[in-house]
Amino acid sequence: MAAWSLQTFILSILFFLSICFTVTFKRRGLQLDHITERVHYNFRFPSQMFLLGTIVFGLILIFFAGQLSKLPRRKMLIALLIYVFIVQIIWICALGLISYAYQDTRSLIDAATFLLKGDVGKFDPAYCPQGTVDSSCIARHIPSPHRYMSYYPFQSGPLLWFVLVFALFGINNLIAFQIVNVIAITGLVAILWRLGSHLKLKNTGFAAYSLLVATCVPLLMFCAFVYPNAVGFAITVAGIGIIAEAVRMEKTWKSLLTLAIGFAISGIGIVFKSTFQIIILAAIAAMVITVLYNHRFWQLGASIIFAAGSFGISKLPTVIVEHWTGQNFGKGLPMISWIAIGLGEKEDRGAGWWTGFALRAFKETNNNYDAQVHISRDFIHQRIEQFTSHPDDGLRFFTAKLSSEWAEPTFMTGLYSKQGTSWLGFHGLANFILTGTGTPYVIAFENISQTVVYLFSIIGCAAFMRSHVRDLTQGARFAQNRFVQSKTTENNSSLIQQRSSSEVFTQSVLSISFIGGFLCFTLWEAKGIYTLPFYILLFPIAARGIESCIDWVSKDKIPEKIKISEHE
Repeated sequence: MAAWSLQTFILSILFFLSICFTVTFKRRGLQLDHITERVHYNFRFPSQMFLLGTIVFGLILIFFAGQLSKLPRRKMLIALLIYVFIVQIIWICALGLISYAYQDTRSLIDAATFLLKGDVGKFDPAYCPQGTVDSSCIARHIPSPHRYMSYYPFQSGPLLWFVLVFALFGINNLIAFQIVNVIAITGLVAILWRLGSHLKLKNTGFAAYSLLVATCVPLLMFCAFVYPNAVGFAITVAGIGIIAEAVRMEKTWKSLLTLAIGFAISGIGIVFKSTFQIIILAAIAAMVITVLYNHRFWQLGASIIFAAGSFGISKLPTVIVEHWTGQNFGKGLPMISWIAIGLGEKEDRGAGWWTGFALRAFKETNNNYDAQVHISRDFIHQRIEQFTSHPDDGLRFFTAKLSSEWAEPTFMTGLYSKQGTSWLGFHGLANFILTGTGTPYVIAFENISQTVVYLFSIIGCAAFMRSHVRDLTQGARFAQNRFVQSKTTENNSSLIQQRSSSEVFTQSVLSISFIGGFLCFTLWEAKGIYTLPFYILLFPIAARGIESCIDWVSKDKIPEKIKISEHE
């Protein structure tokens, strides 16, 4: 209940920001066709057209969810997955990327190419060292593999993913990389559908979920990002889905084994993006709530042990890459550096966005880890004191930062779709959506869709809280009226308990994961592509909100005589 209340409060803030801000990225170039990471906040009161569009789109979702709910659930799921897969493939083909300009991606492709060619000597510190005047090194425009991995040793997981994909499909095969993303995102949609069944969504809820997915442009464009975020998120959530199955299993050994598998899979997921550890921590918190309900306390103890193993798995890629290259990359940039970045601000950059602060500290201290931590802590303390003494400045800063993360309608998927060179020259559909005449309309639709998701998520949270209160009330009444039950009834009660355990876990893990993501990126380096996964976690909750609206409308249409009859 506390988690749902806090999430409702957070969603109310995001709903307000999405109404008052429509953050867009600045463009440059002769035809303004180059999208930068610099932002326009576009603060203004919502226009009549925006409000009308939001109301109309919300009503359309409610209407068509009611109509689609008449379809068999299995056919609905199959149709949704086919649709999601095909639309993503069309988008990849429309882009036709043959090179990618995102700096981290270029560095990972560079390092993966050397590993696959057996040229591990390029990982030596002597290869293109800092400050070199060698023209071939300068022409690379990216750090040497050793320097890059010294900055970010935790990028070993993504590096090995690039190695695996390129080993299977060919070096620098970006299309293959994106198609793997397509498969992962399609699988993610199916996993969240399954989590929706644990939430006890009805056909209207699943129809609503299908419509939310089908109309979420950032989700369908996420596959173009040549980076393992999508794969890591899908794998992490898959592990959570398996854990949800484990808590409802009656046999102890089956539940224990399934828990181990679930946490192991989630551990593989966080190899690709360390911030997805938030979801594993949320799973532990959700398990605390679950065992208080089902009294199977051994599940919590086992989960803590398996979660520790998951975090251990995330350390393996660095060991593997260091062994492969014969190098020691050190500790890299301290994690606290990203909080310092997230509290920093630079002219013409978004509040809390990347400023190079961490890299400067790395170079100034000559990779002295403790000194870097000290610099970051001093900066954080300085910013906190500044916000404390000038609350108006703190309010302005965090309003701007949260808006750039949660009220930017594309979640950077448009920017990262155009981060490269297209053999088609970004003509046709790609140009129409990204930088052409269709761009304002696509952004306007995404803006409305984002606001509607926040609104229905608030309603979904309220529905879950209402359900929770109702269950507590019914439980109290049941406790006051104890009757002798037959063995059959006891067995049925046991099955209900098991199903309810998975429901409690799923509700808790989705809510706590979202809260954790919001709190993390309130302080962490700002980027919409980082918050997109946590936005996607709202879909089952928003689906419940739409389902509740349909139930409310349907209830009003049922004749009073039928209502009384059903009650009797």
